[in-house]
Amino acid sequence: MTIKRKLLLLAVLLLPLNIQAQNPDFGIWYEVKADRKIIKDLRFDLETSIRTDRDASNIESFYAEPGLRYKFTDWFNAGIYYRFTEQKEDDGRFYPRHRWFVQLKGELPAGRFTIGARYRIQQQFRTYIEDPEDEVPEWYHRLRLELDYDIKGIPLKPYINTEARSLLFSPNNITIEKWRYIAGLEYTLHKKHTFGVEYIYNTSKVSKPARMNIIGLTYSIKL
Repeated sequence: MTIKRKLLLLAVLLLPLNIQAQNPDFGIWYEVKADRKIIKDLRFDLETSIRTDRDASNIESFYAEPGLRYKFTDWFNAGIYYRFTEQKEDDGRFYPRHRWFVQLKGELPAGRFTIGARYRIQQQFRTYIEDPEDEVPEWYHRLRLELDYDIKGIPLKPYINTEARSLLFSPNNITIEKWRYIAGLEYTLHKKHTFGVEYIYNTSKVSKPARMNIIGLTYSIKL
């Protein structure tokens, strides 16, 4: 067998491995949100979610996230939130994670479009310890840019978002560790119930899987 044929045979044998290595994971995220007015311009938010991976066959995490949000103007609000997460770790068991964050959000109408930006600074604590650095709380900041469109005469809102997440005190010289791209639709019923579906594409330089395709199913209610 010639060298050329040997190389061709080797390429054919390695092709399935290469395809598998590049194949992103798939998951479905189920999310329910509620918010309620406390006093003028101050609202209580609650978000819960179940997230799956491994082709949507495995529950990867679930969390509850209460918080308070204050509306300073028609275009700017800020809030503080706490997230309690049960995360499946390397031993296949769920362990708590604790996260708190401050959120700033601004919106600017442009005709039937709305341009928005959301900034979060967060601190997270792990309880599953594999390495000494896992005992040190992680500080992150996240920036999301948003664009949505109000369809005239129909309570249907298409939107696109992109978000970058970075370690605040970076020891690895990676400027942006994770990117998230989102496109979705929301339908509001009786100005109170909102149903949504979205496509999310995640990329990561620090965790596995490095790429992930996600379908998000959401429901929101104003109480």
